[in-house]
Amino acid sequence: MFLKLLAFMIAIGGSVLGGPINAPGFPSARVLAQLPKETWLESIVVRRNGDILATSLFYSSNIFTVTRPSFHTDNKAKVLASVPEVNSLLGITELPGSYGEEVFFFVGGNFTSLTTFTTTVGSFKGFKLTFDRHGKATVKKVSDLAPISSFPNGVTAIPQAPGSVLIADSFVGAIGRLDLSTGHYDPKAFAFQEMTVPGGAVLPIGVSAMRIKGSYLYFGNPSTQSIYKVKVDSKGYLVKRAQPSLVANISPVAPGLDDFIFDSHGNILLATNSPENAIVHVDVKTGKSKRIIGGPTDPLMPDSTCLAFGRGTFDTNTFYVSTGRNISDPTTSARIVAVDASLLNY
Repeated sequence: MFLKLLAFMIAIGGSVLGGPINAPGFPSARVLAQLPKETWLESIVVRRNGDILATSLFYSSNIFTVTRPSFHTDNKAKVLASVPEVNSLLGITELPGSYGEEVFFFVGGNFTSLTTFTTTVGSFKGFKLTFDRHGKATVKKVSDLAPISSFPNGVTAIPQAPGSVLIADSFVGAIGRLDLSTGHYDPKAFAFQEMTVPGGAVLPIGVSAMRIKGSYLYFGNPSTQSIYKVKVDSKGYLVKRAQPSLVANISPVAPGLDDFIFDSHGNILLATNSPENAIVHVDVKTGKSKRIIGGPTDPLMPDSTCLAFGRGTFDTNTFYVSTGRNISDPTTSARIVAVDASLLNY
């Protein structure tokens, strides 16, 4: 119990470029780092050493890092790498099985408007971010993806197939599979109606995020506000004749579905965009969902986009949330928020 308390006390000690910001009404969460004005963070991942990596969308094509987030009281998000050939970076995931090196995969491309989600079709590419044994980071393009690639969004590694990744394209309405060694990309490796945008949808964004858990590929569709699962084999291929089934529809609780992760109990923690701006817990067995932190009137997490659990000595019971910003207010900016997972009341 003391170690959990100590971990929480250290994890929430972050500051915002010089001074701590408390979350009104939510003492279990703190702003860890505030980025410059007009920034938008799209995806977040935590390295083996506990450092945070976050990708930026539209306003810059940078990968930001926050080092040792549970130890410092003056946390700042610094630019680790830039990718000048595109103007936006999206999903990022760690690749398994890399001995000595740490390797991440991410996607990027060109947006012409964030308010209308207008992109340049065919401009999207896949990249590797590699840390050598001395901690030096390098970025290398591995694929131009496909001519129809319109909005590659979430990405996920395949635990038993380290040479491939899955990529959700929100405008194509399908999940593609990329061979990292050859650069070959099948943009419709998974193509189901549940991944597309139904007619009359308010939000014209199809499948956006996915994770492999056990023998299932879980994926979320913002246009239907639902999470589904479909059976896959150990190499991440669709099991013959498998069809998606509904896990949960979160629209009654918190519309604005974005990325998600699994907690230690195998349930889902989900980030939601505006107008909800909250984190939602989904019981994968019952489909019941509930908001656990944030909300439409809470300024803590404007347009929360992605989550990742800490991996350091003192923050495994903390999850970090990346955010966008209030698009209508140019004075706002992205941030990274640290949340104590004890509020899940397990």
